[in-house]
Amino acid sequence: MAKLTAKPISLKTSILGLAFACCVAFWGQYASAQLNYNYLTFPQMPLCLLIPFLALVLLPNVLVRSVSKDAALTRSELLVIFAMGLIAAMVPDWGMVRYLISVITAPYYFASPENQWEAHFFAYLPDWTVIPNDKGQVSDFYAGLPSGAPVPWQDWVVPLFWWMSALGTLLFIGACLVVIFRKQWVEHERLRFPMGEVIVRLLETGGNTSGRWPALFSNRLFQVGFLASLSIMAWNIIGFWDVLPHIPLPGPVFNVVIDPSFPPIPIRIVPYVLCFAFFVNVEILFSVWFFQVLGILETGLLNRFGVISPAETIVPRGLVSIQFCGGLIMFALIGCWMARDHIRNVLRKSLGRKSDLRDENELFSYRTAVIGLFLGLVFMTAWLNAIGFSIPVALLFLFFLLVFYFGIARVLAEAGLINLDLPINAHAFTVGMVGSANLSGSTLTGLGLTNAFARNWRTFTMVGLSHVAWWRDYLGENRGRLFLLVCLAFVAGTAISTGYVVHSGYAEGADNLHINLRNTANLFFDLVVKWMKNATQITSLEVLFLAAGMAVSLVLAVGRFLFYWWPLNPIGFAIGASAPIRGLAFTLFVAWLVQVILLRIGGVGLYRKAQPLFLGILVGYVIGVLAAYIVDTLYFPDTPHIAEIF
Repeated sequence: MAKLTAKPISLKTSILGLAFACCVAFWGQYASAQLNYNYLTFPQMPLCLLIPFLALVLLPNVLVRSVSKDAALTRSELLVIFAMGLIAAMVPDWGMVRYLISVITAPYYFASPENQWEAHFFAYLPDWTVIPNDKGQVSDFYAGLPSGAPVPWQDWVVPLFWWMSALGTLLFIGACLVVIFRKQWVEHERLRFPMGEVIVRLLETGGNTSGRWPALFSNRLFQVGFLASLSIMAWNIIGFWDVLPHIPLPGPVFNVVIDPSFPPIPIRIVPYVLCFAFFVNVEILFSVWFFQVLGILETGLLNRFGVISPAETIVPRGLVSIQFCGGLIMFALIGCWMARDHIRNVLRKSLGRKSDLRDENELFSYRTAVIGLFLGLVFMTAWLNAIGFSIPVALLFLFFLLVFYFGIARVLAEAGLINLDLPINAHAFTVGMVGSANLSGSTLTGLGLTNAFARNWRTFTMVGLSHVAWWRDYLGENRGRLFLLVCLAFVAGTAISTGYVVHSGYAEGADNLHINLRNTANLFFDLVVKWMKNATQITSLEVLFLAAGMAVSLVLAVGRFLFYWWPLNPIGFAIGASAPIRGLAFTLFVAWLVQVILLRIGGVGLYRKAQPLFLGILVGYVIGVLAAYIVDTLYFPDTPHIAEIF
């Protein structure tokens, strides 16, 4: 077999991609901090990426293409630029910066006799993980520097260096896992990557390639969806001045209450989520809303009988959520078991033994992935030990962390649910499984510090990197050095977003920014004190529900494997504890209902014909959010219309 080769991505594309990545990182952080548009950074496919991509890259490229097709960027070039932007978009605000800055600035500034931080964990706090406040460095960050005073950048160098060494290693571990599992997901399991599919459809140039406009933009249904969506957004933007009634799209949450014992059923339609959900498999959509309804009924019945979970610091929302988390753990483990033959072949290839497995289509070689994974885990174990973990607890924590990260990445690869977050955090789960009374003060302090990444559902969960690897097949032969470029995008995005927050904090006072560092920090470290003061450990009842959830997930997976008519996908059960999924279950139900109607009336052909309509709605909504942001910036900077937009 001839060896496959990949040509380096062009210098022009690399420069444009890096410039775009910097733009995404800056605007995502700026809009969140200055105008409270933090939802731009919340979804798995963040609006702080899509808005500048449409406004600064795709639409201008369409105009260039209408004049000269040779001068326009190709789809592969656009995908490279978008991929670099996606990796940079993992950094601003909810992506990473909010958690990181909260952790490294909070202890010496927010400590007080009331919260008892100093008495409980200051003795275990490594100096190199936090910013000192001996000269008022953190006080000036939250209150603002006096006029003309310099920013004390030197005090941030050591903590940021060591944190970035850990966060960069986590990102590389994720990349190694993506390389190891990509072929299994894409070629063996044939996962669809619906979220990535939407982006590919937006960039498609097929169909009437002789025309001046891309085929999608010339589609009549796309135009109808675009105009309808943009018209509603324009109407609501004019309504900012209270001259027009608000059209509830997105609408406020309307709760349906069955009984006071039962959790409310939130009714809300969010166009952004709906458009992506339309590309999700109908079986998955049905399973998601089915298990949400089942979870509400189960919770209500348990409340009626007085059966509750005492360990709210482990998994919020009680026993049913613990049951769903057991499903997520089993879902991830089953994914690894299904890939066992492929993993064995990867190991053989990495050791230089004879194998038909090829790695030319991967981000880097299998040998680099296997060795990098091992060295990365060794470094993270040593790093966790340095911040206070015992070695056994560090290994257990890393196991849970990677299981949850892997599970979320696997769900997104098949389901593409853009508002999915981590239903459970590895540090809290570790405390629950071991018991806070069985952990030393230094280990509990270290677990508190890991809030900087253990809560993160976008940056380190391999979602972005797995989609970059999936898009690589669309780049043709010009795909060399893609991993290097996305690494540069992450470094640039981190420097810009973090640097902006630090500079803005000293210039304006971090308490005056809209990224809520104070409440985030208090949440993180109050939890450490709670662990130390109260013996927190999972109870036998919670273990029963956890095991039951794992068993249910196993039954769902086996049923799906054995019976072609099996209606339930284990993904619906695995993500049942996700709060955003619960809040948007009705939107997912609507997407399912529309798909079912189309499939019943006209089959797969009609469903595919309707896809441009939802792509048009998506583009119209995204452009509308940009218009709303401009109007809020110019006319309503103190009272932005967040609820009316998101």
